[in-house]
Amino acid sequence: MVSVVPEASLRALQAIESRILWLATRIVDYANRERSSSDELKVGGHQASSASVVSLMTALYFWDLRGEDRVSIKPHASPVLHAIEYLLGRLPASTLQTFRDLHGLQAYPSRTKDPCPADFSTGSVGLGAAAPLFSALADRYVRAHFPDQSTGRYVSLIGDAELDEGNIWEAVLEPATRALENVLWIVDLNRQSLDRVVPIIRAQELERQFRALGWHVIELKYGHRLRDAFSQPGGHLLRRRIDEMPNQVYQALFGASEERVIDVILNNSSASERCELSDLLEQSCGRVSSLIRDLGGHDLLDIVGALNASRSERARPTIIFAYTIKGYGLPFAGRRLNHSALLNKSQIDELRAYAGLTPETEWDNFPTDSPEGQIVAEFASSNSQTSETRPSASCLVVA
Repeated sequence: MVSVVPEASLRALQAIESRILWLATRIVDYANRERSSSDELKVGGHQASSASVVSLMTALYFWDLRGEDRVSIKPHASPVLHAIEYLLGRLPASTLQTFRDLHGLQAYPSRTKDPCPADFSTGSVGLGAAAPLFSALADRYVRAHFPDQSTGRYVSLIGDAELDEGNIWEAVLEPATRALENVLWIVDLNRQSLDRVVPIIRAQELERQFRALGWHVIELKYGHRLRDAFSQPGGHLLRRRIDEMPNQVYQALFGASEERVIDVILNNSSASERCELSDLLEQSCGRVSSLIRDLGGHDLLDIVGALNASRSERARPTIIFAYTIKGYGLPFAGRRLNHSALLNKSQIDELRAYAGLTPETEWDNFPTDSPEGQIVAEFASSNSQTSETRPSASCLVVA
């Protein structure tokens, strides 16, 4: 699902995406390595779980959201939310150095404890999906009795493991929620749990269940580069190999060498299949290892297209299943023990340089006259038009 986005806008969104990944990662890193502490205990944080949703939240906050929308963010993505709030001018840069500190930025989005209150507190897994759904139901009541009220969408960004929570299914099984056209759920389908890669993901089963309940289902599985490869001679074989590959085998390729990736793809193929696949892979010589990481949940064009399609749905709630990589863009992407892993100093230095920053500029926002700064300013302005009705009205704002 590809959306037409001007090339200049796409480049700006990609730069914003890179900056958000850096800031979210650095927020956790600073809390653990540089902030003064009375002991050596790990402060913690979730750099990998944050990285998996950076693309989704970039498109959501800097392309799709309107001032009247309300958003619930999965608990472990709070550093990404804080980074976005800073870019939008709702937090001063100094606040980014207070993650998990007393009276500082909270580990999980909070309406009562964060200096910039979240629309929904999501500290309990599953709450971030059910609460907005029933808020949308209350919103329908308000619109029925006060037709002049301007209301928006209720968006939930949830982790795939949250779909194991019983309260979510109690909510979606409620008949009154099945016709809420202003509800959007986005599932971060990174196929990992706390300490392992999930061998079998129930994505197709989950999609069938939501369709049976009347939801509009959108799947973002492969990015446009992989889809282009699938359309080439031998591409159907490549897709079959990836589709049939166990998750733990597939995700082990994310940090593997080019030769290792090719060997795994060709493994257990017949002579004729190996010939077709080899010809196809030769066309991507030197890029196969990056090609297999091209998932739909990190393709900004596809994400924008899915968000546009969800706005076009006028009769029922929408759920987007976005295939992602836990730790996307970080050295431990896809590793089974990356849930609470932290980058070391040299890795942080490399990520900072990749983002085009220095130790002196690492907390900087975009220049206001840059393409990125103009997009940030546009969405900061549009979201402030209804600031008197938003919980974030009490946010600390950069002077």
